[in-house]
Amino acid sequence: MVELNSPVKIESNASPEVARFLQSERNRPQHTLEHQTEDGGFSVKKMMQALQSHFSNTSDISNEIAEMVEAQVEMRTRELFRQANYDALTHLPNRAYFNTTLEQLVVKAQDTETEFGLLFLDLDGFKAVNDTLGHQAGDELLRNVSARLMSAVREGDIVSRLGGDEFVVLLADVTDKELIEGVSQRIIREVSRPYWINRNDVEISTSIGISRYPLDGKTSAELVDHADQALYVSKHSGRRTYRFYDEVAEQVISPKHVLVNRLHAAVENGDIEAVFEPQIDLTSGGIVGASITAKWNEPEIGNPYLANWIEMLNESQAGYTIGAWLMDSGLYYLQQWQKYNDAIMVSIPVIDALWQQEDLVTVLNERFASYGILASQVQLEFTVQSLNEHEALHEVLNALTTAGYQITLSDVGKSPLDLSSLALLNLQELKLNRDWLQSTMATEKGQKWVQALVQMAKSLDICVIATGVETTEEAQQYQVMGCSMAQGDNWSAPVDAKKLQQTIQQQLPVIA
Repeated sequence: MVELNSPVKIESNASPEVARFLQSERNRPQHTLEHQTEDGGFSVKKMMQALQSHFSNTSDISNEIAEMVEAQVEMRTRELFRQANYDALTHLPNRAYFNTTLEQLVVKAQDTETEFGLLFLDLDGFKAVNDTLGHQAGDELLRNVSARLMSAVREGDIVSRLGGDEFVVLLADVTDKELIEGVSQRIIREVSRPYWINRNDVEISTSIGISRYPLDGKTSAELVDHADQALYVSKHSGRRTYRFYDEVAEQVISPKHVLVNRLHAAVENGDIEAVFEPQIDLTSGGIVGASITAKWNEPEIGNPYLANWIEMLNESQAGYTIGAWLMDSGLYYLQQWQKYNDAIMVSIPVIDALWQQEDLVTVLNERFASYGILASQVQLEFTVQSLNEHEALHEVLNALTTAGYQITLSDVGKSPLDLSSLALLNLQELKLNRDWLQSTMATEKGQKWVQALVQMAKSLDICVIATGVETTEEAQQYQVMGCSMAQGDNWSAPVDAKKLQQTIQQQLPVIA
């Protein structure tokens, strides 16, 4: 969980309702223990004795029931172990199992002075299949790939699914580089054979990065990181191939790869902060809402705000963490600000990793209820790019609308707008992309296109928000065109929650 120096984290590292839940869970075992101590405690033996007394005409019933109870306990224990250590989709060992096994293998190799190999691989072309044929087809493809991986490795080798289309293979007691090459070649050959998924021919391939203990690292973290870096080089060497880390270590690692690693570290260290950009009513000039975003002060990305590193975030394992944190932060501060202005609203970006969770409506219902916020008081932002790339998002948006949530389509203009798909959605806001606006408004013809887009939205009762507004003249021009709201440096750059709250309390029309 990201920890920040903000009111969200002052009282606890968890949100208030989570803290209450944890507190109740902490207290419950103690109460139970006290109760059990008073009445002598529970045991299967006592239950058997009570049943034996009740069914005194059957001398062996307690043994039968005891065996049934033990069988149920054993079955439940196995089920809990399976859920904790195996991937529900492919039934392969999961990330937790892999991490534990790798740690044990490192210790064993240290003690016995043996060697082993780690193969890190992902699927070339998987995203296209997932987006084109849908998530069900993607899941079926992953199950087929898992079976082929198992058939390609040796008996005793461990194949794990880390998540998404990422897999790892542990080759224990391997000193022969040619043996590792042979396994890698079999994996590439098997995975790259055509598939028949939902009556469609599907072709993908795989690339592999390889690290070896102790040559490429003496800790589990080093081995995984180096295999990942070798995978990156492999994918950019033509794909459908493999690379050993020791052979590519001197090659230049992608700046993007380095940035992704820095992003992981920033999330873990709490170096990402929540900031708010005021949203202005172009008619009254007053603040009517705020758009929350994340700010990462990383010199190499230039602009520090979320939109400029969202693609990296979506490709990383930190997407859900940031997405859930932004949602909680937006709801928390909205709860505080509505004490001063009950009409204020907050727009919250919904990151891909967040909306892709199962039963998003239930999750949001619980979060909103815990803060006392109504669905109609928040704008949930989804980008045009996500809508274009993920067919499943249409169903999610319709489910949210049915549940009473307000939907904003953001970054309009940055990606192609499919009007046929928009006709199937119920949108409340369109947020025009800043860069697109600046370039389009530079010509008279471009201005006519913006005007036409705004008028189309207005005819559908959809509010249009202009972003990146830098001057009063621009604000007036957008107002004449029919934009209802705007945000940008003309009023304020994104500010922290404390400064925005001060402005709301003072009921100023703009931030000084």
